[in-house]
Amino acid sequence: MKTRKIKVKGKTYVYHDYPPEQGSRSGCKVGWLIYDRLEDATAAAAAAAHNAENQWALGYDFGYCSPGTVRVLDNGQFQVCIP
Repeated sequence: MKTRKIKVKGKTYVYHDYPPEQGSRSGCKVGWLIYDRLEDATAAAAAAAHNAENQWALGYDFGYCSPGTVRVLDNGQFQVCIP
């Protein structure tokens, strides 16, 4: 998994990149990535949970959404909630 370092407010945070997705949606507090394979969705969920921890430390609020969760869509694809 690729990572990148971002410096914010004097601290350095390590962010994980997501596997290439087949589709995406965006909202006002979170976004969602769509995957065909469960393996890619699971890797994206782990990265999203890690990235959300960094953003929580900076004071971000995700409302009632939970970054890092995976949901199976009606068409068999997997949707991952990301920060």
